Amino acid sequence: MVYINPIEILELKDKEVNEIDSSIIKKSKRRLFADIDLSDSGFYEYNGQKLTKSDCERAIEELEDKNKIEFYSHLSTNIELNKFLANGSNELLNSLKQESIYKLPDFVDFISPFFSAKIDHILLKSFQNKDLELFSSALRAEYLISKNDLNKAYKSLGNEIQQRITATDKLTNEIKEEESNYTDDNIDNVINVIQNRFPSEFLNKLPIYFQSQINKIAASINFLQLNVWNEFNTTSVPLSLLEYLLELNIESVSKPTFEKNYNIVKKKHEERIEQEKNAPLIKEWAKILISIQSKVDDVENETLKANDALSFVKSSFDLSELNNLPSFANEIRTQIGYSIRSMSIASWNKQSDIKNALALINYSLSINVNETAKSKFQQDKNELEELEKKYKGVLVCHFCETNAPDKGCEIHTTIYKETSRSYFPRRVQFSYSDVTVPRCRSCKEIHSKGSSNYSLAFFGLLILGVIIGALTEGEHFVIGGIIGAVVGWIVGKSLEGNQVKKGGIKDSSESTLSRHPLLIERIKGGYTFSKPSA
Repeated sequence: MVYINPIEILELKDKEVNEIDSSIIKKSKRRLFADIDLSDSGFYEYNGQKLTKSDCERAIEELEDKNKIEFYSHLSTNIELNKFLANGSNELLNSLKQESIYKLPDFVDFISPFFSAKIDHILLKSFQNKDLELFSSALRAEYLISKNDLNKAYKSLGNEIQQRITATDKLTNEIKEEESNYTDDNIDNVINVIQNRFPSEFLNKLPIYFQSQINKIAASINFLQLNVWNEFNTTSVPLSLLEYLLELNIESVSKPTFEKNYNIVKKKHEERIEQEKNAPLIKEWAKILISIQSKVDDVENETLKANDALSFVKSSFDLSELNNLPSFANEIRTQIGYSIRSMSIASWNKQSDIKNALALINYSLSINVNETAKSKFQQDKNELEELEKKYKGVLVCHFCETNAPDKGCEIHTTIYKETSRSYFPRRVQFSYSDVTVPRCRSCKEIHSKGSSNYSLAFFGLLILGVIIGALTEGEHFVIGGIIGAVVGWIVGKSLEGNQVKKGGIKDSSESTLSRHPLLIERIKGGYTFSKPSA
């Protein structure tokens, strides 16, 4: 829309409003058209515009409205505003003053279409050229724009901001899809891109009209920092982006989320700074972590026994030293905890060693890990304890209550239960069950040693009794053998008991077996180790 002041081109600005009538207008119009006809160009030069007679005719027709005569008359004397409406000269904005006529809604409605078009152009150019003073002055002139023309006044700037949001979202997607040109070495350049694309000192001067777009800018920057966080080895860039985001005048339900993200990233960034400062110490603990992780496969492959794995873990590091490390060691603590947990799982899944599996998970729980990890470790412990109760005497050797049972070391026995008995004729019926009692290799060796000593003592004293009986008198031959047998049994049992006691374990007698979890209820139910006889 082109602004032409007919009062000005008709040279009537010296006339009072009530003096301007149709006759004066017609007379001035004839003179104007004559000047155009006599000019070399055939145009009327007006504030940088070349007006034809048709242009002038349309402008002069505006004077048919008495209110517009008054408005145009005022504008012909308000040189800066009149010039601004005609060609967008910045002089008005540099020294904009309040005038009483500006408070008239009809006057504002009258100039608004022309004024808003010029403001639209100035806002865009000053934003692009980073001319904050002109940008601010243009925004302060909003009171000369009617509400119906705000869309027109802010259209170009709004489009420019939207294009920048779109470009940022495109960059975010490229980073997410690993299609951008950024690397760990130059990703920090993104900060300058965003700061130049969305200058906060400009955006924070925008009126409420732009609030929705400012919120979109904040959301766009937030998505960008999230993907930088996910794809690059940096915390400083996401932190800087979030700091810049929070400089904006955000009025959005998402603002608490942005603030929460900022606090998370800031904490992580501070931890990373601390880690870099303590890199040598972290390196030492990283070696310990790797050594523990390397043993997990050995436990799974059963080339490293669970009890040896536990000993290895305990000797690998000082628990109190690990727990007393500052927050920079949070990650390494958690990883060590998870590695020991993996050993615990392998000890149970691959070696069925419930005791050492529990000991390992308890060691994980003794490390100062985060709540998520601690919760998982506790859940593992609870499950293992339930298994231990359910399979008591099967998962841990009943005799030493320490080691896991070993294959080939079991005790095989048969138990019997009388089912019926008759006396005429004498007859007994019974059922029986073959039972395998798990046992570890160590207990088997101690039991075998005690049993051998018992046999040697029994048979040795039996033979000695027979010899002594034969040397005395012939009729004492049998009595000597019996006495030797009895004494041999007593001494043999004593030797066996001493051997078991020396090993600190339960013996393998029927009395001990009767208290085994696999047998105790059946013994109470009437089963015995002796076959019933008629």
